[in-house]
Amino acid sequence: MRARRLAAGLSAAALTGAALLGSVAGAAGAGAVTASKGIIPPGNPSRSLPPSPFSPGSGPCAGGNDDAACNELAVRAVDRARTMLEHIPGLSFSFGAYLKMTPDEQLFVTVNLERTERGLRPVWELSRALDAVAQTGANDDTDPPLGDVPDPLPGGGHWSNLGGNWAGGWINALGADYAWMYDDGGSRWGHRDNILGSYATKAACGGGPSVIAMGAGHVTSGKAYGDSETELVAGVCGPAPTDAVMTWNQAKKLLGITG
Repeated sequence: MRARRLAAGLSAAALTGAALLGSVAGAAGAGAVTASKGIIPPGNPSRSLPPSPFSPGSGPCAGGNDDAACNELAVRAVDRARTMLEHIPGLSFSFGAYLKMTPDEQLFVTVNLERTERGLRPVWELSRALDAVAQTGANDDTDPPLGDVPDPLPGGGHWSNLGGNWAGGWINALGADYAWMYDDGGSRWGHRDNILGSYATKAACGGGPSVIAMGAGHVTSGKAYGDSETELVAGVCGPAPTDAVMTWNQAKKLLGITG
């Protein structure tokens, strides 16, 4: 089976600002937009669940193949894990529209599909400046270098806290999402906490406006484990970054998601 490896940007996040990790992982419900469902930090699933029927390196996904059949198996694996570990519904979106998105856009979408199902505030946008930092991590087979996140961000907002994830050998965004969200007990669920963190809150931003922005990086092949995926999530105090590649509202329209 293809070698697979995960790494989380937890220690890097703790080093780049005051109490960043505690703010991210310890109060994930603070940005909730609806009643929460499933498990949110500081809670985590009782166990890791190996992916099935999705299997990186074999079947439709053999050789790093990232086609519709491989993605469909990843969706089925996520749906199974959601049911078994959290008793929440499976993913619901236009699969055809999703396949037409770029890998970075797919990573952005998977984060918000996980957050919104649990009643958490969605990530507002995929930012070009944050993409650049995330891509550096993907190129280097490691976490996004959080120390390289610009401050202020385009538009004048200042980041309040950061979280970064990296995965290698999981083929695509859905595969990486599975590893981070449902098969992460060996990392003490640090990747999952980064995805479901609260990030920007009124308290963190002195009562002022705030948004959550994100960057993503992807290399299809040729890295230590074949592919390489990264996510970088930032709580932003002040205006949203003005360099949006895609907003969640745009993504929802494309994917046929309402609400």
